Amino acid sequence: MFTLLGFMLQHSRIQKVSQIVRVLVVLFITMQISVFVLLLMLGDKHEGSYQLSENFNFISSAANIDFTGSWSNLAEALSDEGFNALLILGSADLIPSLLIYLSLFKLFGLYKRGLVFTVENIQCIKNIGTVLLGWIALKLLYPLLVTGVLRLSGASDTLSIYMSLGSDELRYLLIGLVIYVIAWVMSEATSLHQEQELVI
Repeated sequence: MFTLLGFMLQHSRIQKVSQIVRVLVVLFITMQISVFVLLLMLGDKHEGSYQLSENFNFISSAANIDFTGSWSNLAEALSDEGFNALLILGSADLIPSLLIYLSLFKLFGLYKRGLVFTVENIQCIKNIGTVLLGWIALKLLYPLLVTGVLRLSGASDTLSIYMSLGSDELRYLLIGLVIYVIAWVMSEATSLHQEQELVI
């Protein structure tokens, strides 16, 4: 009796927390897309970053996207050549974030429905790991693609080819690998859970 009651309370908490996380994910997606579009339309380039700030009577607000790390030199070179670095680099950097948010939204939707040890959960976790590992490839190869396209199309004759590896990429590699291990452990736990159900 107490075990069933404890399970029901725990399930109720998981549902509430999952709903809160899903709302936060939607908020993050909305904010990230809104800031990107606002900066694209109204932002000013200032010292390697794109900024938009407004001052009201009692409130001051600011939005900022900067290209630090491995893309900073390319962003500066694109701006010097007259290209919109925010559009070229920012849109490519936005896609992996959105894919991770969508996987999290789906994962916590499964948790909200009480589905914890399922193949779908494991796939959502693997998707997040895949995006993080793919982000490394994007960070390394996208600058080559951008400079190649701009030079071959004749839009630029002087843009250098950039390729660099920074601490962000190493961080994504570590986090992506950890997430894959978590997915593997979840897969093993799911197999054990299914075997226990068959025994019962």
